[in-house]
Amino acid sequence: MLRVVLDSNAVDPLIDMLGAAESVRSAIDRGELKVLYTHVTIDELATTPDLDRRQRLILVLAEIGTLVPAGAFVLGYSRLGHGRLMADEDVPTFQALTSGSVDHSRDALIAFTARVEGCALVTNEKRLAARAREQGIEVLTSQQLLRAIGFE
Repeated sequence: MLRVVLDSNAVDPLIDMLGAAESVRSAIDRGELKVLYTHVTIDELATTPDLDRRQRLILVLAEIGTLVPAGAFVLGYSRLGHGRLMADEDVPTFQALTSGSVDHSRDALIAFTARVEGCALVTNEKRLAARAREQGIEVLTSQQLLRAIGFE
């Protein structure tokens, strides 16, 4: 079974490509795919300016995925009760995922969750993908995920 954690930008193609969300749902129902997401993903989608698009993004994510605690807890970015304490030995990995900038904490939380959950990270953001790969995290784009489940 393919297990993935979705970055917020990985949800857009699921509503933009006709049949993509249904294909993901079908793969989940067949036991071929498990989709996880964190509160960070929801928080980022909630900033989508267009109300209709925002609602569709969040509804699709909630329908296909399972909410899990973020792999770490970062003050100012994590919600109480929705993050995990990080072991001291994991701090360098998390810091590498932020590229040394607190501005990248949200992306790092999502990527670190993939690491903690033993999942692939699905993101369409090239810099996050590169940082995640450097830390040994498997990374897929939305297109690669859709191809993996047989959606063309």
